[in-house]
Amino acid sequence: MNNRRYVIGSLLLTLILVLAACSGYSAESPAKSPEPAPVTLRLLTWADDRYLQLYEMFHKKYPWITIEPVKVEANEKDIMAKIKELQKAGTPADLAWIDGDLLAYEEKGLLENLKPYMDKDSSFQDKVLPDGYFDTMNFRGRRLAVPFVDVPMWIIVNKDLLAKHGVEMPPNSWTFDDFRSIAKQVTDPAQGEYGLTTSNEFVMRLLPLKAAADGHAANLAYLDESMTQSLLYTPAVLDDVRWLSGFVTEDGSMLSWSKAKEQHDVARNFMNGKTAFEVGGDWLLPRLKKDAKFNWDILPFPRGKLNQYSFHIYGPLALLSGSEHKDEAYKWISFQFELEAQKWKIDEGANASVIDPELTDYIDEAPIWQGRNIEAVKMTKDNGLVLPGATIPGFSEYNWVNMINEIVFNGYDIEHLIPETTSWNKKTLQLREQWKQQTAK
Repeated sequence: MNNRRYVIGSLLLTLILVLAACSGYSAESPAKSPEPAPVTLRLLTWADDRYLQLYEMFHKKYPWITIEPVKVEANEKDIMAKIKELQKAGTPADLAWIDGDLLAYEEKGLLENLKPYMDKDSSFQDKVLPDGYFDTMNFRGRRLAVPFVDVPMWIIVNKDLLAKHGVEMPPNSWTFDDFRSIAKQVTDPAQGEYGLTTSNEFVMRLLPLKAAADGHAANLAYLDESMTQSLLYTPAVLDDVRWLSGFVTEDGSMLSWSKAKEQHDVARNFMNGKTAFEVGGDWLLPRLKKDAKFNWDILPFPRGKLNQYSFHIYGPLALLSGSEHKDEAYKWISFQFELEAQKWKIDEGANASVIDPELTDYIDEAPIWQGRNIEAVKMTKDNGLVLPGATIPGFSEYNWVNMINEIVFNGYDIEHLIPETTSWNKKTLQLREQWKQQTAK
């Protein structure tokens, strides 16, 4: 009887093994999970083809997810219009680069809160990010966006023009006095050569950085320590504006808009090789490498009376509330902080957002910086000030750049800054109060 049971048992076991072999199942090789359904994520962006390689890197990691860039203009009105247009068409956007006030998008309910996603994201647990990295994009407990890229800036230098006038490349510790002195030394109107490119980048980047480095304003854009009021009307900051205006009106080392036009705008384009200094970031580097006919390099922004800073922009990347693929869209956001994506951004001239020795060492290897002032690149990792504004009520209506442009390049009266600044200070406080009341309801 026992032998009969053994034979039957053996036959059953053999039958099971044969059936398992036919079906492809084995105890060591469990059945595969079904492939995820293909997903296409629509990303609103004003970039051209620059990020195609990054899209492909993401697709390689998540083969079922494809990034479809949707071109928009870099302004709040066009971005919001495109979000509404795609929503109405039944093909909602999933992700967006944000220009303008994040609060304007938040007020219309267009943004998904990223904090719950990030709190559950295990890949973030072992990453070290700079202190306050998300501060400019947090509002009332909600994370409205994350920095897509950390864009540092430098003074771009035409080394050939400096050498022509007997000026050596300054050290990284140079000062604002050195900057102005060299600009005058290399200026030769008879040859159409000037110290500074006629560029509002000096108004947008250099001037507010000087005010911060000299201790005249706690933050960029002349904002006070609490980032609730502009200090653009104060005597010290007005003197900073006069300082930059002096390059045009006293030194002649930078041309006004009208004078530049008389000279066919040659001095308005650093690539012409006729100016020594320009402010630049990752957007300018590819053109320099490809088209510059002169020897160029970078320097950090000059040292002020109290500090030496670098100017940074954090480009906000948001997950849109209308997305039908929020989990997949968040994967694109999380991917930005993986080492492979961070290295790609370094290759493009941006900073690594993640603090990691491997990324710091990679700066020395990045092809874009070979033969350049790599130490200046490394300085920008630790001495950066980030342009605020993303969650400052009414920041897009703060007209500081245009006002100062008119003073520096068109000779407008500097006193015009005072009433308009006072008006904006009043309005931003009113908008803050409105937000408080809306939140309390």
